[in-house]
Amino acid sequence: QQVLDAIRVKYKVKQIIDLTKHEANHLFLEGTGSMVLDRENKIAYACLSPRTDKKILLEFCDGIQYRAISFTAVDGADEPIYHTNVMMCVGDQYAVICLDAVKDITERNQLRNSIAENGKAVIDISFEQMNRFAGNMLQVHNADGKKFVVMSSQAYHSLTTHQIEQLEKYNAIIHEDISTIESNGGGSARCMMAEVFLPLLTLPPSGM
Repeated sequence: QQVLDAIRVKYKVKQIIDLTKHEANHLFLEGTGSMVLDRENKIAYACLSPRTDKKILLEFCDGIQYRAISFTAVDGADEPIYHTNVMMCVGDQYAVICLDAVKDITERNQLRNSIAENGKAVIDISFEQMNRFAGNMLQVHNADGKKFVVMSSQAYHSLTTHQIEQLEKYNAIIHEDISTIESNGGGSARCMMAEVFLPLLTLPPSGM
């Protein structure tokens, strides 16, 4: 609740979708990790797992009028991938994704086609790069509207020269060593950030 209260101080909140009731039935949709959102095209990409339930995903998408594209994915050891942002990042003109993780050909083609049909380039990463958090990045912009993609140094150094050139066509790259978080927290740069697209409240002039 304190997080919601802090957001309301600065931003205009018109709608809250509360899915807490489903936790009693061990059904979950874990915020930023469970879904990767293409906000421009109103698509929620979601890798199904115990942390990302399809029924709850569809309820969420119905509430915000998004289209859900769900799929299953595994890591190099054939273990289920628990969060979509482990293996996928969607920018405004590109998507970074480990397509090898999606074993079902129909689901893989659906993903690739959806990305391409919405005018985005596909930057495919390997299992090894995914394991070094290359899928766990986020595109942001500064106050002047300049775009960047944020990732860890480990992720950056796993990329090939060609992949770096592809990303730099669309935005500058910001990376930093966050190996302590990656080693002990189980996540990387994307897991440390939350997107807020709410309109700012109009604040009164200073002194009023």
